[in-house]
This record gives sequence, C-alpha cells and structure tokens, in this order.
Amino acid sequence: MTFAKGLGNGLAIGGVVARAELMDCLTANSISTFGGNPMSTAGANATLKYLLDNDLQDNAAKLGDRIIGGLRDVADGHAMVGDVRGKGLMIGVELVAPGDEPSPAAAARVAEAAKERGLLVGKGGLYGNVLRLAPPMTLTEDEAEEALGILTESIAVVDEELTR
Repeated sequence: MTFAKGLGNGLAIGGVVARAELMDCLTANSISTFGGNPMSTAGANATLKYLLDNDLQDNAAKLGDRIIGGLRDVADGHAMVGDVRGKGLMIGVELVAPGDEPSPAAAARVAEAAKERGLLVGKGGLYGNVLRLAPPMTLTEDEAEEALGILTESIAVVDEELTR
C-alpha cells in the first residue's frame, strides 16, 4: 500500500507498507525523492498522532454515512442523480441526463450552484459528470449538515433549471 499527501498535512512525504518479504527485496537506502526528511517525518508523526488521538477514522465513517445517506435521499427525488457512492468522506455523486446518459453540464452547473452558496466541490469521472466530495477528516457534524443542505438545494435548483 502506498500513501502520501494527507500523511504530512501539507509537508512532502509518502509511505509504503508491504509484507516483509516484499520490502526486504529492496536494496536501496531510499525509494523516495523525499526519503529521510526529518521535518516531514516529524509532521507525519504528529498527523498520525492527532488522527489516532481524535479517532478521525470513526468520525469519517460516521459523517460519511450521514452525507451519503442524505444524498441518497436527495437522489430519490431527483432523476438527474444517477448514483451516490463512496467510503467514509470520499464521496461521488454521478449526475445524468434523461436515459441515464452522463451529464457533465449538470455536474458543472451543480458545482457552480454549490460554490455560489459557499461550498466547493470537485468534478471528475470518465465523463466529467461526477461531483467529488472529499472534506477533511476533521469535519464536524455541523459542517456536514451545512454541506448536505447546500448540495440538496443546489441539486434541486439545477434539476428544476434543466427540466423546464
């Protein structure tokens, strides 16, 4: 397993975890451009300590379930939401046109409507029709509810615009 970015909380670091027999076959002193950086390593250690001390994994699971469930409720009333999927706080909302064709235009419009209301979401997917949500693991319940409200309103407004 490889990982990076969030581990250093902004500092350049990455990591590799594997079975001993696999890791022992590597004979180099380092397998990374940034290998051995004491500042990044201290930052990563502090990040991991904070994550564990504050049970951020449970927070991500709990709030992710709340957001995914809320978005699935929204999907029940809006045909333009083709799918809501995710794990923890990494969530995708697929937007489609009639006939379940990917709708990058709907994704762009919902992202813009959310931005106008104070929430930034990304877009991705093979066709550019998936809203990407990836809030920090430190997300609070109030922030999750606010984001869910903004997305609910944004989807409803755009769905009405597109079905007029």
